[in-house]
Order: sequence, then structure tokens, then C-alpha cells
Amino acid sequence: MAEPSVRLYDAERDFDDCIHVFRTTADVSVSREPAITIGSFIWCRPYLLLSPSTCFVLDDGNGRVVGYIIGTSSTVDFMASWRLRFAPFVDKNAVARPENHAPDGLKWMRKAVYEADCSMLANLPLLLSQYPGHFHIDILPEFTGRGYGRRMMEIFLSKLKELGVHGLHLGMVRSNEGARKFYERLGFDLCDQVLDDGESGELGRAGDAVCFLKKL
Repeated sequence: MAEPSVRLYDAERDFDDCIHVFRTTADVSVSREPAITIGSFIWCRPYLLLSPSTCFVLDDGNGRVVGYIIGTSSTVDFMASWRLRFAPFVDKNAVARPENHAPDGLKWMRKAVYEADCSMLANLPLLLSQYPGHFHIDILPEFTGRGYGRRMMEIFLSKLKELGVHGLHLGMVRSNEGARKFYERLGFDLCDQVLDDGESGELGRAGDAVCFLKKL
């Protein structure tokens, strides 16, 4: 029986599988249409299209992607590329611009697609300069708990070190305790700065998300 392994993302064959992984593993808060499609234009598609050299997939041993870690070594450069090379070409039928769509509670997501709002540190340039990389990791449920997430993380971090990156960050749903424990075991720490102008009263929190940091 073929054993799953981690390899570099292949744009010619992996894109649809990665979208399937995203849709299958999306948080319940965005798991229905149209939020899940819009979400794919924030947390999945841009990375595959703009930063394939820092995207890795978990191959089930038969060529099918069953997990991924997708990210960037430079959030600043990635956001600039997003605005130039991704946002202008978004399918307006899939993601209407916020000003051209009836209110549906998803304006912040539509805005994120067109404004490259992909990082919790985007408005904190000093902190972002210390932790410039960021990523997303998702694995189909039947492949979790088997060490593949850790292996993907090791390969991704090794790539960032090779590129000279000295720190990275991530944003996650604050209620996801399983993910929090996973990141803490890998040496990530909760951001010790206020990210939402004190609105939440909690360090590292903005809305329903929290930010974790790691030095490399």
C-alpha cells in the first residue's frame, strides 16, 4: 500500500485537490456558500497562484492531495503581488466586490479578497518585519493524527530558513483548541501585543481569531 508523503505543490495537477481540501476542512463559520467560495479566494487560491515555491502538499501515495501547507516567506511582498496579479482578475461572479453587492454579512470577506487582507500583522509593520512569513495548513480528517502535519511544518520551516526568513506568524480561529495545542508543541507563542486597538481586551486577538508567532 502506498504511503503518503510530502512534496512540493504542482500547479499542473494539484490545484483542484487543494481547493477540495480547503472546502472540506474550512471552519464551520465559513463552511456554507457563499462564504466558503469567498474564503477560498482569501486563504487558499492566492498562495497556490502567487507563491507556489513555498507551498507543499501531502500526497496520499497515488498522486492525490490530501493536505497542504501553503504560505509565503514575505507577507509584504505577497500582499503587493496579490493586489497587482490576483485581485484584478478575481471572477466577479464568484466574489462580487463589496460595494457592488447587497449586504449579506460577508462584506469583510469580499473586502479581504480585493484588498489582500491576509495577515493579522498587516497594520503592524515593526512586528511584521520580525515575523515576515505566514502560512495555512489543512489536512483531510482521515489523515490527521498521524504525524503528517508536523512533517509538513518541518519541511515548510526548512524552506523558509533556506530563504533567510527569521520569523513567521499565523492566524487561527481562537476556539480551535486542537490547532492551538499543535502549534504550541511546535514552538509557536501567542502574540503578546494588542492587535485590535484594545477592543477584545486580549493579547494576540482580533475578533474571532488569534495570532501566533515563531522565531526561526
